[in-house]
Amino acid sequence: MDPIELLTQQHDEAELLFQQVAVVRGEERTRLFRRLAWLLTLHAQLEERYFYPAVKVAETSDLVQHSYEDHAEARALISQMLHLDVSDIQFEPALVRLRTSVEAHVAEERSILFPQVRRLLSAEHLERLGDELERGVTELAQPGALPTVSPEPVMGAHGP
Repeated sequence: MDPIELLTQQHDEAELLFQQVAVVRGEERTRLFRRLAWLLTLHAQLEERYFYPAVKVAETSDLVQHSYEDHAEARALISQMLHLDVSDIQFEPALVRLRTSVEAHVAEERSILFPQVRRLLSAEHLERLGDELERGVTELAQPGALPTVSPEPVMGAHGP
């Protein structure tokens, strides 16, 4: 699989989840937010473990470094939000900050980084990288592979 297509699919899934989380309430909001938090964490891990190291060359170095910083910001927000009930007054503004941050990161990757990577890497290199990312998804999707984030709420828990 093409690694950029895989990452773009995850971007699209995250955007859909952001839209859904914004309009639902209660247990459904909790469930969807936990799914979003899990997806964003999985996505960041894939990029940091496999994609960024493979594409970090002189032409992309500053952008890749900035992407690591974007991920750290998103992780910090997700961590804070996982400790809030979705009905907490602080949740909505945090959700807006997270969405704004993620959307800016995605826009930068799609408009600058991904086109550069397509120019810099051969089709064979991209294919190998895509295979690595697919294996990474399988590995990271295992229960407990992503610390503090699971796709579903803990049974019996109140809020995330």
